[in-house]
Amino acid sequence: MTPRTQWTAHERQDRSQLAKIIHQQPLLAGSLVTMARVCGKAKCKCARGHKHVSLYLAIRDGKRRKMIYVPREMEPLVRAAVEAYQQAQRLTAQISQTCLERFQNAKKARHADRQAPRKAGRTRG
Repeated sequence: MTPRTQWTAHERQDRSQLAKIIHQQPLLAGSLVTMARVCGKAKCKCARGHKHVSLYLAIRDGKRRKMIYVPREMEPLVRAAVEAYQQAQRLTAQISQTCLERFQNAKKARHADRQAPRKAGRTRG
């Protein structure tokens, strides 16, 4: 494991932001979907084409997709939690890329050290 002192300033910043998100905000893995539906009542405005619009949280439950209705008063909280999760994913991907680059550089350096010409030993004479 690489000591923190050897991390770049950008990596330290990404890790700090990720820790704040994880510890301070709710996270929801999913996406928000706006759906327009018809309720089925004959005299309702939706029967004339003005559909009822509502927000749903789309999540994965195993291999199935689940749609969970989001009440209007909970919309800001759910939107913030979904965005926080997506931001955490982006930061994790950036950190992973930085670690991959560090690993590849260390691997190249190790290979270069092994390929360096060795000092000549004693000569027979």
